[in-house]
Amino acid sequence: MEASAATISPQRRLTIKKRAALGLLLASILGFATFQNYYNSISLVDDSLSQRQLSSSWIERHPERGVSAWARNNFRPLSSAPDEKETVLFWHIPKSGGTTAKSIYKCLDQTIASRLPPSVSRTNDKELIAFKPYGQRGGTYVNVDMTTRSGMLRAEKMGLVASGKADMLFAMDPSFAGEHLYDKHHKGRILGLFRHPVDRLASKFYYLQKADWEKSYRPEWADMSILEWLRNTTRKAM
Repeated sequence: MEASAATISPQRRLTIKKRAALGLLLASILGFATFQNYYNSISLVDDSLSQRQLSSSWIERHPERGVSAWARNNFRPLSSAPDEKETVLFWHIPKSGGTTAKSIYKCLDQTIASRLPPSVSRTNDKELIAFKPYGQRGGTYVNVDMTTRSGMLRAEKMGLVASGKADMLFAMDPSFAGEHLYDKHHKGRILGLFRHPVDRLASKFYYLQKADWEKSYRPEWADMSILEWLRNTTRKAM
């Protein structure tokens, strides 16, 4: 069914400061829920790392140490004040709360560039459009696909970030998105949620047991316990 386009009122857009604050709040809530069972008794930061090493100013003085050129040139440093012209790039790490974050931001009337709902096909449009899909509750999307490199290259060609149509970009490949969609004239700020890798792996196993709508669906795991799956996977790797 055809999606209906809608004009997005500038008054309804949250400021970058509010988006950043909401992002930090969301990260705090989900981060606490994820890690409280693992890190109640230990420090998240190695004692061998000094506060000087962890500070943003130290990172800025030593940009060659692990900071890619795209991140250094196309994104605001941690110490800089928020800018209304920034477009947020949300690093969507699978099974780490990214889908929940997206749902919350949609409820907050953020215009999102990620992946269009399955019922909508607008990836052949010749121009960028922000619209609310017909029959869907909440959520304003831009007609691009951020889940593939070809989709991001199309978004780059159409000038996604420069257009200002999206409040937030969700991508699982932040380096490719950061390098191709942003530049020194159209900078962004990165947000993300992180989860313990063991939790992520367990969550992925249980998800793919039943997610028959996914290309990576594994019906053969349906009657398998996670320990059986782990033993089977370990044997194959040896």
